[in-house]
Amino acid sequence: MPPFLLSDDVEDSLEGSFSWVQDPSGTLRHVSGTKLSEDSGITVEDVAYTLKPSDIELSGESLGSGACGQVKKGIIVATGQGIAVKDIKIDDSAKKNMLLTELKNLVAAEPCPHLVTWFGGFITRSIVHLVLELMDLGSLRSLSKRAHKLGDPRIPHPHLARISLSSMTGLRFLHEMHVVHRDIKPENILHNTLGEVKITDFGISRSLDATMAMAGTQVGTQVYMAPEMCLGSDYNFAVDLWSYGLVLYELATGVFPLDGSTIPELFMSIMEKPEPRLSPEYPSDLCDFVAQCLTRDAIQRRDSPYLLMFPFVTENVEPDEVFAQYLTTLS
Repeated sequence: MPPFLLSDDVEDSLEGSFSWVQDPSGTLRHVSGTKLSEDSGITVEDVAYTLKPSDIELSGESLGSGACGQVKKGIIVATGQGIAVKDIKIDDSAKKNMLLTELKNLVAAEPCPHLVTWFGGFITRSIVHLVLELMDLGSLRSLSKRAHKLGDPRIPHPHLARISLSSMTGLRFLHEMHVVHRDIKPENILHNTLGEVKITDFGISRSLDATMAMAGTQVGTQVYMAPEMCLGSDYNFAVDLWSYGLVLYELATGVFPLDGSTIPELFMSIMEKPEPRLSPEYPSDLCDFVAQCLTRDAIQRRDSPYLLMFPFVTENVEPDEVFAQYLTTLS
């Protein structure tokens, strides 16, 4: 399957010849063919997603915010299905560019059950509303907080394996589509009462032209940023694996492994101090998996297809239903 996303050259030129135009009716059009309307929804890659404002009902409950905007809870009126509605205020060119990236990434993500999907959206004035799959238990950050409230912030090994298998499968899909996420962190991995785990927030993802192609833009959340990104060096899909290693370490121990109280201290932790390693009290397969992710040398760091062959995510991994039962104990 060819990549749906923008090549680096196209993405970098969006503020130039590739531009947006909003007509008197409020419809927003991009020269690539993407169109957003209040009445007819969103068209991406010549596919129309025809939701309109009257098709959804908001509950007023906030689900938080992402790289692009606020997220609210609602339902699709015709079916009663729960949804998350992401509001993106596109009042400058940078936000419009992030929106275009996210739309194309959402289209690309549709075949993968480990990436949050969408149902469509529309525009009202300068606000774009994306209607997304509802992951009703929120992010892995909220999972960690719920566990902490019950006295032990550490997520047990079997559940970490379930989370990692889903997350790695989602990352493998993105990487096979030549997409690097660039902002893997607990807030961008969601879960629900069915025990499903899915990656979200594709607004700053970037398409790479080939499997080992490089990018050079510093983006993402600093504390989860890979060493090569901190240096401003070229990077590839391996940055997502470093970030996931930090997420997994944090879930396993309840403690973030790097000293990030100041930017210089964070930089030293990422670039100079020993790579984070779990202590021997943790299962060896988990320790090995984390170590493979948190390898400072990006060339030596394992990729998602390789990690999906590790015993940690191949041997006796619990089904979603068992993870779902554990989640009920945290409510």
